[in-house]
Amino acid sequence: MKKIPLGIQLYSVRELCATDFKGTVRELAKMGYKGVEFAGQYGNMVPEELADFLKEQKLKVCGCHTSLDEINNPNSMTYAYSKATKNTYLTTSLCGRVAKDWDQAIKDCEVAGKTAKKNGFIFTYHNHAQEFEKINGVYALDKLYAETNPKEVYGEFDTHWIKRGGEDPVAYIRKYKGRVPQIHLKDITADNNFVELGKGILDLTAIVEAGVYVGAKWLIYEQDICKGSALDSARISIENMKKLGLA
Repeated sequence: MKKIPLGIQLYSVRELCATDFKGTVRELAKMGYKGVEFAGQYGNMVPEELADFLKEQKLKVCGCHTSLDEINNPNSMTYAYSKATKNTYLTTSLCGRVAKDWDQAIKDCEVAGKTAKKNGFIFTYHNHAQEFEKINGVYALDKLYAETNPKEVYGEFDTHWIKRGGEDPVAYIRKYKGRVPQIHLKDITADNNFVELGKGILDLTAIVEAGVYVGAKWLIYEQDICKGSALDSARISIENMKKLGLA
């Protein structure tokens, strides 16, 4: 099976990044992660300095999770960091708006998708469980993709939240061939808790196979909450992926 590179969402190690960004990222590189996804963690470095540091660590940037305001402003720091680090993907999530103003949220994503594309980037939407609430019998997430341009609004599918939303991550990913460049590879326990990759109930091999099928460019490990050290969780996760031949 073709391998998809495995990155890490730095939100997983956010507290460590806040106190020792460079040391934390160096450890992640040593573990074997191929890329990092930003969620506001830039190590207090200017874009060019950050780009040079990541290059030294042989790490690519597999995404940047940010706000719609940042994505819709080509002069924002999101664009500055993304250009310097050769990032491709600009991502947001709006799950709090599902019950409130989802139709407007979809229009807002449409604008973000056009803005990102115009400036040479790809807009992806990151789901949580709330997007699996139904609106007139249709999942909110399906409504988003049905009503937007497939060349402008893509998906960063989160496997944990798809499962918690009541769907099978493998089947759901396979529905969107060509539209899922990023997969947030996040495991889940039987009682809906966060856990290291390979210690939960998800079929990681089948998920990666689905990722290959839809043309995903990145697998991105994320763990919102860790019982112990976030670095230990990151290490356990990538080691388990290596044992499965997936990293």
